[in-house]
Amino acid sequence: MENSETQLIPETFCHRLFPKRMKKAERYLRAEDRLMCIGAGLLISCVAGISENDIYTSEYGKPYAKNGIFFNVSHSGNCAALVFGNNETGIDIERIDQNNFYLAEHIFTKNELLWIKSDPVIRFHLLWSIKESIIKASGKGIYLFPELSEISPEKNQFSIDGTAYHFSYRIFENKSIAVSSTVDTGNLNIKKISADEIINGYFQRKN
Repeated sequence: MENSETQLIPETFCHRLFPKRMKKAERYLRAEDRLMCIGAGLLISCVAGISENDIYTSEYGKPYAKNGIFFNVSHSGNCAALVFGNNETGIDIERIDQNNFYLAEHIFTKNELLWIKSDPVIRFHLLWSIKESIIKASGKGIYLFPELSEISPEKNQFSIDGTAYHFSYRIFENKSIAVSSTVDTGNLNIKKISADEIINGYFQRKN
């Protein structure tokens, strides 16, 4: 969902649906980030059907739903993204920006640098998203960084403490997107949805 659409959402609707996320959004300095934080709230509430009152956080700060649905959100640039299902999962979306490439030698191993060499800017962001999605799926956040030594994108799998995380990744509208899960979900399918579709679908379910 794009921020140009999010701007048209009535604030009263959002404050009523997810007041805690609205407070979180207000802490962002950039308007773009505030809008995407609100967009992520819409996806959680209206698409995944998870009430804000039914969300709790783990000791590492990862949000979970009391109804047993696993979910994760990410936002970058002008898009917010959501993944949800019956198994532990994580998602990351990154806007392709060649100005980020200078970080490659600081965060990737020699083998990872060889993998991104054939298409440096694109593959840099794909690998970045893969790692972020695994970190988020694990639920450990920054605590996982020492364990996330080297990823082989072709294998589509990475194990942490005996748990295998399967990942899928692709480029979508100048953004890298990766999803990781404790089950193999196959190829990554992306559905683009507008704010109008989300809100209309919400009220249709209510009626």
